[in-house]
Amino acid sequence: MRKNRVLRNSSVFVFYGLLLGLISLADPRSECPSRISPISESFTIQVQPVVALMGTPFSLTISGLKPAEEVTVKAQATDKRRRLWQSSAVFVASGLGAVDVSVQAPASGNYSGVDILGLLWSMKPPDSQGKRLPSFANDEVDGWTVDFLAQAASGETASARLRRVYQMPGQGLVRIPLDKDGMRGFLYHPAGGGPFPGVLILGGSNGGLYEWLAQAFASQGFAALTLAYFNYPGLPDELVEIPLEYFHRAVAWMKEQPMIKAGRLGVAGGSKGGELALLLASHYEDFQAVVAWTPAAHVWEGLSQKFFSADYVPVSSWSLDGRALPFVPFAYQAEEKEKEKKGEINSYIASHLRSLAQSDPALIQQARIPVEKIKAPILLVSGTEDQTWPADKFCREIVAKLQSVRFPYEVKHVSHEAAGHSSFLPYLITANTAPINGGADKANAAGGIDSWKETIAFLLRHLGR
Repeated sequence: MRKNRVLRNSSVFVFYGLLLGLISLADPRSECPSRISPISESFTIQVQPVVALMGTPFSLTISGLKPAEEVTVKAQATDKRRRLWQSSAVFVASGLGAVDVSVQAPASGNYSGVDILGLLWSMKPPDSQGKRLPSFANDEVDGWTVDFLAQAASGETASARLRRVYQMPGQGLVRIPLDKDGMRGFLYHPAGGGPFPGVLILGGSNGGLYEWLAQAFASQGFAALTLAYFNYPGLPDELVEIPLEYFHRAVAWMKEQPMIKAGRLGVAGGSKGGELALLLASHYEDFQAVVAWTPAAHVWEGLSQKFFSADYVPVSSWSLDGRALPFVPFAYQAEEKEKEKKGEINSYIASHLRSLAQSDPALIQQARIPVEKIKAPILLVSGTEDQTWPADKFCREIVAKLQSVRFPYEVKHVSHEAAGHSSFLPYLITANTAPINGGADKANAAGGIDSWKETIAFLLRHLGR
């Protein structure tokens, strides 16, 4: 979780970044029909909706086949680094001469079972056989595009395109810069109507801004501020003793904006940002809804590039009133540090559990985030196979604590079985992110769609429109 880790972890958001395949066949920014001139007028492949917002479900159907005729469907996307990703599956037509991928399993191919997302998460670079997969390089401006090509046993072909964006073509969003009193960020809101409920977006260990996510929230009817707090010009280089007051000032700025509804403010953070979201809400009564994606239940050690130096002294991630907050220090073994240096580590679970086991119980109690002090509904999202840290365990501890004190607000924990750290947003190829994310390919893809749906519904329920 430090500079290698800082730039790899969670990002979480990372925010890790996200989602476009610039296709090699055409410019994905151009608007395309759902069907692209099949050779035969009767043989077609169709995607609906073709262009839609991030997280929107879709259908993929093929018609014009003979009953029981085989058809091969190939998916292709090109990521931001111009790396090609591909998958394929063979389907057998029904008695009506059609295939519906949402209800029909392939007879063979890169995935098995009924799964409308199967052709997406099973994509891999053609030359990846036997190699450690790279991460799909997401385009955080234009979204992503996938081309589907269907070829019938007769030799007929047809193609269709699927595109997902953060802002619909023709939809106006207003972008307001925040560059005041050391604060850095951008507020997005719909161009018409208002005022709107507000959402403060907190990134994870990648640092920087998440404008694509602010756009996605704004496209759903929110006024969303993506706020950088480290690894951004004019801000600290590392996630070390970041003052909570910085975020409180940003919230005060949001409350001054005429396009944000008074008393309708939420916070959403992922990974370290989830830890931060819970921490802020436990110290300030600013929020009417709290979303913590794959969070921690304690304050953890900061993420510093000095971690590997001989004179390194552990420091907290956060501070308040000029003092570092109590934190759980990392208990890394020498071999884990070596793997971390080489970028070869695949899991931080053992080190986090060891850190908790070896820390003084009094210190653990001091470092625990006092979630019972939060005065707002809470949504927690996690995956059971998270390899960045045991977020599912942390979420269960948070829920148990809130139940023990009879927390008077809604608490919802969405736990995705077999999913990993990055399953909280609908990435294009969730399976192909950093190994430390963990989780099964299918579960990660489905979890991302489900988490986004749950997040929007939760915020609308408690903040309104």
